[in-house]
Amino acid sequence: MIRLFLATLLIAALPAASELLAGEHKPTGLWLTEKKGLIVDLYECGEGRLCGRTVWMKKMVGKDGAPRLDVKNPDPALRERHWCGIEVITGLEEKDGRWTGGKVYDPKTGQTFDFELNPAGERLEARGYLGVPLLGKTEVWTRVGAEEREFCHAPAEGA
Repeated sequence: MIRLFLATLLIAALPAASELLAGEHKPTGLWLTEKKGLIVDLYECGEGRLCGRTVWMKKMVGKDGAPRLDVKNPDPALRERHWCGIEVITGLEEKDGRWTGGKVYDPKTGQTFDFELNPAGERLEARGYLGVPLLGKTEVWTRVGAEEREFCHAPAEGA
């Protein structure tokens, strides 16, 4: 009888425990891209979703000395905004320890790609692709702190 009670208690606790564990492994916070030119702030942007915004850039101006503006954006109304502060990642959802179903916007080209993240400790495998994950590119991002950084856009609270 006690075994049955403990088994029932364990089964009842599993959903809460898995929800708690998933929360501990959300890759929210600041991430330095592989080429070390950007820091992306990943934050919660809806129930169970993650988004990301650029908050630091190594090069705030282009080779010509002009600010790096979103001139290739398909929406003409957004072409005067600076690259820093742009929400570049949207709609990621957790599934089996991975974050999938998202989109990533590339201000260099004005294109949007499918996107997923695979957390690996203090690193993230970030993959952008068109339609099929096999046809894409993976970068490894590294978690960073906010110490001694001069942000061009304020990170989300708790970053």
